[in-house]
Amino acid sequence: MKVEVLGINETIRFLGTSVTDKVSQVASIYLEEAKKATPIKSGRARRNWRKEVNRQDFNVSNNVPYIGRLEEGYSKQAPKGITRVASRRAKRRVQKI
Repeated sequence: MKVEVLGINETIRFLGTSVTDKVSQVASIYLEEAKKATPIKSGRARRNWRKEVNRQDFNVSNNVPYIGRLEEGYSKQAPKGITRVASRRAKRRVQKI
């Protein structure tokens, strides 16, 4: 039996794009949840969330100097921190897409 695959380059490009699109979608969901979970005093920490999407992975970061303290539960508004809460919420949302 012989199978001939035509348009392999187009298929690879399509698959790469669809993976990148899904990664970007998941990154956006995580970013939204991280922002929601961030306590507000001045709003600086919430506004400082950034995402970077590569082909197969993403990075969501915040570089305010006190983000570590907020993550440790310093704020009464977010006693459980930010990233664990955001991860749990994002996971629920991603499972629905």
